[in-house]
Amino acid sequence: MKLASLTVVVVAAGLALSGCGLLPSAPTSPSPSASAESPSPSPSASPTPLAPEERDASTPFDEWDAYLACRHLTPSYFYSESGGDFYEVTYASFADSFIHERADGLFFVYSEVENGNVPPESASLAAANCVIGGTLGKPQYAQFGSTLRLSAAEIDAAKDAPLDSP
Repeated sequence: MKLASLTVVVVAAGLALSGCGLLPSAPTSPSPSASAESPSPSPSASPTPLAPEERDASTPFDEWDAYLACRHLTPSYFYSESGGDFYEVTYASFADSFIHERADGLFFVYSEVENGNVPPESASLAAANCVIGGTLGKPQYAQFGSTLRLSAAEIDAAKDAPLDSP
């Protein structure tokens, strides 16, 4: 029993020292490889992230939660009909994704995807696209799925578009 407890402490300390943490790091500027046609990430309007012990079911989604939820909801859209591998789908980083808080309190998330489950000539054509929000305990998944990559003008037009009727 002591050995198991010691192992957990050693692993946790190693993760903490290696920079792995429970909170996201502050968003950085887009990578220099981002094309001029790619959307620039939205400026962060969110307050400083709450410590994990300060977050509970009533905590409203923030930009980071919306980004992670969109990644969680969309992988099946990037598999081929013959199957696929989750590990072959790579999402743009938080900093390289477009995240916008809408007037209705939901977040529009657009994150480009490299999809290794399709032929190489199609791997860079898709993006995850979500409108989500709510609270951690009661998320609101208004829309989610995939789209062909959009230009900055198309993203600007889509970010506040009315939601589809049920």
